[in-house]
Formats: sequence, C-alpha cells, structure tokens
Amino acid sequence: MKLHEYERSPITRGMHGWVFIYKKHGTDVLKEMVAAKFGWFKILDDGGGNNLDTCRWLREHDIMPIVRFYRPNPNPGKLPPNALDTVQRYVEEGITRWFEVNNEPNIDGEWMPEYRATLEYGNAEIVMPNWLDDAEAIIERGGYPAFPAMAHCGRKPREGSTTTYERYFEWLAQNAFDRAKRVFENGAWFAMHPYIFNHGYKDENGVWHFEYPYDPICQADDPGRTAFDDDVGLGCTEVPTQLLKKHFGLGPLPVIGTEGAFWGTGDDRYPEYKGQAKAEAHVAMFDWIATQGPPCLFGLCLWVLNEWFKHDVYIHERFKEVPPALKELPIIEETVIPTPTPTPTPTPPPEEGVHWRSHYVLFPQGADWAWYEAASRYLTTFRVTNGQSADDAGVVHGDLGHTITVINPDDELMDYLLQFEADLDVIRAATPADLKAILDDRVERNDRYGEFQ
Repeated sequence: MKLHEYERSPITRGMHGWVFIYKKHGTDVLKEMVAAKFGWFKILDDGGGNNLDTCRWLREHDIMPIVRFYRPNPNPGKLPPNALDTVQRYVEEGITRWFEVNNEPNIDGEWMPEYRATLEYGNAEIVMPNWLDDAEAIIERGGYPAFPAMAHCGRKPREGSTTTYERYFEWLAQNAFDRAKRVFENGAWFAMHPYIFNHGYKDENGVWHFEYPYDPICQADDPGRTAFDDDVGLGCTEVPTQLLKKHFGLGPLPVIGTEGAFWGTGDDRYPEYKGQAKAEAHVAMFDWIATQGPPCLFGLCLWVLNEWFKHDVYIHERFKEVPPALKELPIIEETVIPTPTPTPTPTPPPEEGVHWRSHYVLFPQGADWAWYEAASRYLTTFRVTNGQSADDAGVVHGDLGHTITVINPDDELMDYLLQFEADLDVIRAATPADLKAILDDRVERNDRYGEFQ
C-alpha cells in the first residue's frame, strides 16, 4: 500500500483517551474532542469490544479511532481469539482499521516479571514472531496492524529504542523476510511515542521548526546529528522509515504518534513554553505536521485525556478557536531506491506534485548558528534539507535529480562530492552576512540554484 491508500483523517491533531480501560468516555467529553477539531483518538479495548460504541460515535463525527488491545505486561504474548473477532467487527462496521497489538517492548514494564532479567533490546526472537502472527491475522480481517511503538530512549544500554528497532528489522530480514515484506506491503504502519520536550521554536522570520534533531539550532550545536543519535523529536520517523528501506527496499509507511507530548521544557537550547505560548506552539506543531512534516507522519495523539482538562485546558480552548491545517497526500507512484545510510527525508513541495527534484544545502563543518540564521529565509522559502554531513548531502531522493548547494568547500570536499550523482551549486561567502545577501537575492529572483545571475 502507498501512503495515500490508507483510510485516515486529514487532521493531524490527536488525543489519547482514558488510561482506565473501563472508564467510559461520556458524550460531553467526546463532543469537546469534536469542538477542538481532533482528527485521531487513541483508545484502549479489552479485546471484547468494550469501547466499540465509543469508537463508532467518534467515527460518525469524523474522528478516526486507533484501537490498542490492552493486555497488562503484554510480552511475551499474542492477541487472544476474541480480539481478532473484535478486529473483524471494527472493520466490517466501518469504524476503524487502525490497531495496536503491543506496547513499548523495549522496557521492563511491558514484560511479565520473569522475563525482565533477560530483556535486551526488546528480545527480537520473542516479540517479532508474535507480532508477525498478529499482524497477518489483522490484515486478513482488513485491518492495519501497527509495528510496536517504543519508549524513546535512543541508545540507552539494554533498553535503547533505536537499537531495538535495528534488532527487530535485522531479525525480520534474516528470519522471516517474505512474511514481513508482505505485512509491510499490505497495511502495516509505525506507531511511535514522541515525547519531544520543547524541541520546537519560531525563527526570526516567524517560521516554526519541529524537525529536531535536523533543525538549525541542533545542527549548529551538534553538526550531523540524526534521529539515529537522538529520537526525542519529530524527526524520529526517520528511524523505522530508513530501516524499512535498508532491509526491505520499501518506501515509507504511515507513522502516527499514538502517545506523546510537547512538554514545553526540558532542553535549555530551546525556548520554554508556558500558558498561551505553549498553546500557540501546539497549534503550530500540528500545522507543521500537516504542511511541512514528512508525508508519512499522519498525526500525534497527545498524552493524555485524564490530565487534559486539568492542566492543558488553555491548549484545548485554543484548538477550539483555530481551524487545523489539513494534511494532503499527493498520489505518488513510489520508486524503490535502497538507501545505504540513514538520512533525513525531505518533504516534496506540494506544488511540484508527483515528480520533484531533491536538494540539500551543505554547511561547512562547525558552522555556528549565525550561518544557519543567514540562510533561514532561503531554506524556508525553498524547503531545503540541510546539514553538515557530506554523506547525507549525496543521497538522492527526487526522481528528477538532485542538487547539492555547498558553502565554502575546500578541494578535498569538492573531490568527495563529485562521486555523487548530483549537480553541485557552489557558494563562496566570507561571512554569514555575505551568505545572507547571496541567498536572499536568490529568493527575490526565485533563482533557487543561482542559475540566472
């Protein structure tokens, strides 16, 4: 399946429902979800359809339910037969196709106690066979099975989310390649849990950035940092997306944050958000997901309804006031291109439609914030992927070719870049002010590559 073939809400705002599985979502609460213009709603089900009526109401009011079949300490284990019968009911009654069957298998708390002492990066040899069985059964019934969401903790020893993803994909490729490929091609998707601290900000031109760790602040502080190094941001979608491409040669699958949060604090490099500023940041974050985020990122379900009206009511009220941006997905016939190294995938500009040319701005190693700030108008106008990694710069994404705009390269770097199938656009600028003058002039003349000077 291609991204545009999945049934989905075009609204990226989502909410995680009650954490108490048998607490009913009253009609008054559900009406508030409609009023605040949510498009997704994550809900727990005991396997017998105890929240089926709630999900039916949500779907009737244009909110797409995501159903997690809740089992305490779900690992090891598979869905019971009654849950599969419930999947069929959800699908046949036109309520939803989106299902989660596991939860954060990379951490001790989601395992039965007797297995916790031997847990190492999600125990792929136990979790993946069970996931395949459940996923195939859900697909047979017309549903979309989620790849297990991880607790985001990067390279943490024994529980690291990124290392767990790598172990899982390696196990599938080595032990069940054909089965896994069929699942990935026929309805699977990635559930993720992005709790992103305060990794978002508005630059001097009024443009919001939520692409952490690929945003200019992070890249200036730690050049070349990727989601494989740090998955505490919305750039985290790159981890499963690139592993899927690496091991199975497949294009992106939908990604939905089935729980997560923008806390508004946590990283001193970024602004702290409270009150109305935090509300505006939430509006901006969901609009960014819809209009600038990766095409595969369908939405994010905020944690959690239990606390929403206690601590986040000002965000809720702002949602009610501001219409959400809608996520449009062009119908793209995707070409499978194996990618040798993880790299951020740029979003094709919507106006370019099906075919597009990829573009990367390569900053000098060690470039500080002033250089990124100088280029900010150009980068946001043309929506250009950027960074300081020559290897990332050389990865071609567009079917109409690829250009590397390289700033102040030395001879060694030029020789290295010539190996790539890319056009080189070389800029020489002695200072950030000089760079700003060059790039702003290109914006004024709509001359992306400096061809009309």
